[in-house]
Amino acid sequence: MQFRTVLTDFHGRDALIAAGTGSGKTLPIALCILLDNPAENFITITISPLKRLQVTQESDFNTRFGIPTVVINDDTSGENDWWNVSLLIDFSVDY
Repeated sequence: MQFRTVLTDFHGRDALIAAGTGSGKTLPIALCILLDNPAENFITITISPLKRLQVTQESDFNTRFGIPTVVINDDTSGENDWWNVSLLIDFSVDY
């Protein structure tokens, strides 16, 4: 499942994965992001249905995979400063 998902994305096709908890869905997401050209795909949106899963994925993406990630849900601040992306993360990419 993981390899097919990455190949599908690599060939520019969309993929929808439905699999149980602990089946390894996060790794293909990270690999697809890491293989993308950041000049063409600057932002990736991943939808996670559970807040605990959102926090876990945010931690994994930031620490294990080195992918700048933020969680946005109903707990997210409505303050304008929070939504100023330049204050959130350094998105600069070295080519």
